[in-house]
Amino acid sequence: MTTILCVDDDPNVLTVLGRVLQRDGVEVRTTESPTDALAWIAHDDIAVLISDYDMPEMTGAQLCGQAKRLRPETVRVLLTGQRDLQTAVEGINQGEVFRFVSKPFDHGALREVVKAALERHRELVALSGDRAKRERAAAMREAIEREYPGITTVNRDADGHYAVPEARAFAAELGVTDLVQVLVARSNAR
Repeated sequence: MTTILCVDDDPNVLTVLGRVLQRDGVEVRTTESPTDALAWIAHDDIAVLISDYDMPEMTGAQLCGQAKRLRPETVRVLLTGQRDLQTAVEGINQGEVFRFVSKPFDHGALREVVKAALERHRELVALSGDRAKRERAAAMREAIEREYPGITTVNRDADGHYAVPEARAFAAELGVTDLVQVLVARSNAR
């Protein structure tokens, strides 16, 4: 189940947030402690963090910044009664806040912000999976190059396509011709 974490030093606001957001079939966790929130973010898949800006332990911008470092795919929303530029700048610079919601908030508008944040979370999770695939492919290329120096270096012909006769011969000798054909096709497609 998708989890939304709400942090505010006002228990009444937390009660309202929980009641409003549970209507959408998500798990809502609430806490008055930014430290507890960071522990949950570190250990659980929290899709959206909704935090008050003005709290005694740390600001919401600071909490969002730490949450971003712990779990970048957790989308961060900042609640604020303050509508000044400094609040926005801190939120953006420290925590890459997705949206700002003014207090008192409209329940329907808050639910729309959360809906958009959940969609953004899905996008970030997909991107992190793509990044992991690229990192694994790069690590594999580096390992092959370490074991067989020069195998990943391919010269271009006069038309700008990759010329690979020596690589094909070397690949045949190693028994990895299929791998070379795939790599050449991908390189020529770029």
